[in-house]
Amino acid sequence: MDENEIKNEMRLFALESIVCQHLATIYQQMPRNVFERVHKQAIGGAQKQSFAGADAAQTDLFSAELESAIDRLYGMIKQHLDKSQKRQPPTTR
Repeated sequence: MDENEIKNEMRLFALESIVCQHLATIYQQMPRNVFERVHKQAIGGAQKQSFAGADAAQTDLFSAELESAIDRLYGMIKQHLDKSQKRQPPTTR
């Protein structure tokens, strides 16, 4: 990997991290099942995504990569949610 590729990868990872942190902040204020439902819908959408101009093999590859990327990003959001949940004191009822 050359220096420009490394810079681009790190910039992309930084953007992903920031977006996931912000989304975790939003999901933190909702019931956890909302996050789980949206995650499941996103994966389902990725599996059904079509790619105009791509042949069947490419479409399968693109779809699998998209699904993997979405799952990884939702995994990052989940980590942020789990960490913030551990830091919050339990509520008394």
